[in-house]
Amino acid sequence: MFKRFMRSSAVQSLAGFLLAAYMVLVKYTTRWEVIGEERVAHLIGNGEGLIAMTWHSRFLMLTSAWKRNYQQPYVLISRSRDGEIVARTSHFLGLKTIRGSAQRAGRKSGKGGEAALRNMQKAVTDGGCIVITPDGPKGPRQRLGDGPLTLAKLSGAPLVSCLFSVKHRKVFDSWDRFVLPLPFGKGQIIWGAPVTVDAEISQDDFVALRAQLETEMNTHIAQADRAMGHNPILPEDVVEVKA
Repeated sequence: MFKRFMRSSAVQSLAGFLLAAYMVLVKYTTRWEVIGEERVAHLIGNGEGLIAMTWHSRFLMLTSAWKRNYQQPYVLISRSRDGEIVARTSHFLGLKTIRGSAQRAGRKSGKGGEAALRNMQKAVTDGGCIVITPDGPKGPRQRLGDGPLTLAKLSGAPLVSCLFSVKHRKVFDSWDRFVLPLPFGKGQIIWGAPVTVDAEISQDDFVALRAQLETEMNTHIAQADRAMGHNPILPEDVVEVKA
């Protein structure tokens, strides 16, 4: 009964609108500290394509880092029921959407993978910003799939990571430990250094670069969590030890 209710287009649109309105409230009532903005200042807003990455658990907070003069963001969203709600939320936030999976697009196979990859390449070529959650849509949590690096290799666009944490939040018991930020508090945004992927990169170097980016993203998200007074949410398959 509930699943049928949530498949309703009207219900999905209402949920998307309310979630978008909530994220706008969070954006403008949170005192954000931005770290590493100088690393990406020459890329953000220059009219050239780029690829932005954040973990699935912090996806909705990306709107807090984005300004009107930045590149048009295109969000890669899964074809699941939950993905439909996120797609409608993105619409109300002024984001364009591409339906598919980062992991499937990286393999160029599976439902929507090839089409998603083509659409992402076009968006980047046209000067947009592709936003990817490289551990989505189902995990493993905070583990980097091939998709973003494959897109960077094919398009020549730089990869940048953007990670977030907030002081006041609700953490859900989901596969990604989804973080719902609460308004009227403090938050931290950390930008990573841009990385390009050579079109002729070897498989060994590709794997090493993927590991390097994954480590950087997890280092930054842990740094932000600690700054906000929380124990870090660790990647899947890592034992979580509380201080």
